Amino acid sequence: MESVLMDSARRTFFGEGRLPAAGVRQPVLQSWIRCVDLGLAERALPAVGPMPDRDLHILHQRHESLLRLCRPELETLAGEARDTGSVVILADGDGMILDTLGDTGFASRAAQVALRPGVSWREASIGTNAIGTAIAERKPIVVHGSEHFFAGHGVLSCAATPIIDPRGAILGVLDMSGASAVGHGHALGLIRMAVDQIEHRLFRQRFEDCRVLRFHDDAAMIGTSREGILVFREARLVAGNRRGLALVGQHWDALDDLLIEELLEETAWHGLDVLLRLHNGVRAVGRWDGEANHAAPACLDPVEPSVTAELAAREAEMIDEALAVVGGNISAAARRLGIHRSTLHRHLGRRRTS
Repeated sequence: MESVLMDSARRTFFGEGRLPAAGVRQPVLQSWIRCVDLGLAERALPAVGPMPDRDLHILHQRHESLLRLCRPELETLAGEARDTGSVVILADGDGMILDTLGDTGFASRAAQVALRPGVSWREASIGTNAIGTAIAERKPIVVHGSEHFFAGHGVLSCAATPIIDPRGAILGVLDMSGASAVGHGHALGLIRMAVDQIEHRLFRQRFEDCRVLRFHDDAAMIGTSREGILVFREARLVAGNRRGLALVGQHWDALDDLLIEELLEETAWHGLDVLLRLHNGVRAVGRWDGEANHAAPACLDPVEPSVTAELAAREAEMIDEALAVVGGNISAAARRLGIHRSTLHRHLGRRRTS
């Protein structure tokens, strides 16, 4: 039934030049429209070929860090790909295939339609396909059989997810492709989990002069690839992963724009964990990287070292009083005193140390 509907949708779109009323998913239809606007013809096959070995070597050198970053997931998925007669593919952020691993028999057949290293699979070159369309849509997608723009690619079934860096740029795409005659319903789930792991490792880097918050509405997820991550500089959101942004109801365009108090507030501390109230009403648990004693990081205003012991003692009394009035709510106490929350964190850190 689905194939009949798809055949009808293709006739309507490609043969009659009309938008089909049914039979094709919206992201695929939007891709077909983009491809037509680019001047592609669905009955032709794109005139593409692999780049010379020397150029491919240069391409690999340019993307050495991406290849190294993704190697664990490529190797793991390659075993699954071999078992299902498919291949796992890594492409760069422009859709250029960097590496393929998996079933050698299918890899040979895939090479006949240019699904091989050194070939660009962006939409402008190859039409609707999982790699190119994942880049265009900035989200995971499956493109199965005759959903591909070019009729000659109907032998393929592909699932891909873009790899997005902490600033929202597409670093690359991870894809699993096999024969459309064989079911590959598991592929997108595997690819998405692998990309979660890859993107999570990107946050091992040091964010200079920033605070990194790891959080989730399920405390058991903290420390796993399913945790949300947000990065703040001078209390302004400057980076994050897709799960962290989703938890606070935001997207990549919120970077460099929103302040921490517009996204969440800290309500209490329990050991290393901070209880959070997100501004969409969700309660969550979080941990700040490198703040075992809740001391404020360098990116926030430091306490003036010349403060006398008497003034410091008075400051501590005022903070304790404010915290008592608001029931330990750090954000509320900071607003009541007209000071930054980092000052309260330093105070609490000193108390725990003493």
